[in-house]
Amino acid sequence: MIFNSLEYILFLPLVFIVFYLFRHKFRVFILLAASYYFYISWNPVFIILILLSTFIDYGAGLSLERTSSKSTRRLILGISICANLGFLFFFKYFNFALENVNEILLAVKGSYQPIDAWDIILPVGISFYTFQTMSYTIDVYNGKIKAEKNLSYFALYVCFFPQLVAGPIERYNNLMPQLKEKTQLVIQNISHGGRLILYGLFMKMVIADNLGVFVDSVYGDIAGASSLNLLIGSVFYSFQIYCDFHGYTTIAIGSAKLFNVNLSENFRTPYLSSSITEFWRNWHITLTTWFRDYIYYPLGGNRGTLLKWMLAILSVFIVSGLWHGAKWTFIFWGVFHALFVLFEKIVRWDKPSTKVFWKGVKWGVTFTLVTALWVFFRSPDMDAAIWYFKSVASNWNILGIDLPLEPFILLGLFIVLDVLTRKKNFALLLDNVPSMARGAIYFVLIFLLLSRSATDMNPFIYFQF
Repeated sequence: MIFNSLEYILFLPLVFIVFYLFRHKFRVFILLAASYYFYISWNPVFIILILLSTFIDYGAGLSLERTSSKSTRRLILGISICANLGFLFFFKYFNFALENVNEILLAVKGSYQPIDAWDIILPVGISFYTFQTMSYTIDVYNGKIKAEKNLSYFALYVCFFPQLVAGPIERYNNLMPQLKEKTQLVIQNISHGGRLILYGLFMKMVIADNLGVFVDSVYGDIAGASSLNLLIGSVFYSFQIYCDFHGYTTIAIGSAKLFNVNLSENFRTPYLSSSITEFWRNWHITLTTWFRDYIYYPLGGNRGTLLKWMLAILSVFIVSGLWHGAKWTFIFWGVFHALFVLFEKIVRWDKPSTKVFWKGVKWGVTFTLVTALWVFFRSPDMDAAIWYFKSVASNWNILGIDLPLEPFILLGLFIVLDVLTRKKNFALLLDNVPSMARGAIYFVLIFLLLSRSATDMNPFIYFQF
C-alpha cells in the first residue's frame, strides 16, 4: 500500500484521536507506532533499514558522551557517518557509480562487457532521515547537545511520521524538547493545523498536479512542442515542484501542529528572491542550513582564502545536486547554481537594492535563471536537457501552440496567496480575517479540491529523493 494525499488525511485523524485518548506516558509509543506504520506502508522490508540507522546513531550518541578520548570520539563519529553514508550510497548511488565505471572502462579498453546494474529499490525518505540522524551524532560530538538516553524518544525523533519521508529535516534540539513536552488538547492547534493541511492539499492536488499534466506532455514530446509551449512548460514546472514540495511540508507542519509540535519553516516565498543567493535562503531552508552547518562551515566558509571559499561553495552545491538524485543532470544543476552564487558574490549582485527598477530587474533575472536550471532537474538525462534548450530556440511554430486556460487561472490564484503569506503562514494570516470571509476561503479551497484535483494518483515529487 502507498499513502496518497486522501489516504493520509484519513490516517491522520485516527492517530490524533488515539493520541489524545491516552495519558502522556503512552503518547510517545502511539506516535512511534504510527510512524512505523506510515513508513512500512511503502515497503515493509525497509523498516529494518530505518531501525539500523536508529540503533547505530543512538549507540553512537551514548558512546560519544561516555568517552573523552579524542581519537575514540573521532572513531565513533567516523563509524556513524560511514554507516549512514554507506546505506545512502548503496541504495541511491551504487548503480550510478557502476554506470560511470562501465563508461570509463569502455573508453579506456575500447571493448568491454559492462557489469549489469543491480535491482535496487530506493527506500522512501532515506535522504531525509539519514541527514537528520547524522546531524544528531555530529552535534553530540561537537558538544552542542547531550545524547538522548531514552531509545523510544530517539526513535520517534528519527521517524516522526509527519516529516518522515520528505522533511523538513529537523534538528534534535528543536524537535526533541517538543516530543517530551506534556501536551494538552488546544483548539488553536487544531484550527491552525487544519488550515495548513487544507492549504497544503490545495497546493499539491489542485496546483501542482494540474500543472504537472501540461509539464508531462511537454517533456514527453520535446521535439514536437513549440518554443512557447516549452517556455510555458518550464515556468509551470517551476511552480509544480514548488507547490508539490511546499504542499507536502505544509501538510507535515499542519499535521505536527495537531500534536502540539512546531516543525521548522521550509519555504519563504523563494520566487520573490532577487538573487540566487537569496533564493537558497528561502528554498528548502532546512536542507540549505544543514549544508551550511555541516559542510560549508567545516570547509572554512568565507573565513579562508578566496580559493578555499570558492571550493566550499562548489562542494556544497555539488553535494546538494547529488543529494537530490544519482544523475548527471542533478550534478550540473548544482554546479550551475554554485557558479551563479559565486558570480553574485564577486560582483555584489546579491546586495539588496533600494531602487524599485533594479529590484524588478534582479527579480526577473533570478526567476529566469532558476526556471532555466529546473530544466536540468526535470529532464531524464543531459541529452534531453540540451535538446530542450535547443528546441526553445528553434521550434517557433504557431501551429504547435496549445495554451490551456485553467492552469493559468489556478496558478494566478496560488501566486496571490503565496504573496499574501510571505510574512505570515496561511494559518496565522486567517487569524486576522473576519469569520465570514474565512468561511468563504475554506469553501473555495474545498470546492477546488473536490472539483479540480487531478484524477490520477500523483506521488509527491520529493518522495523519490
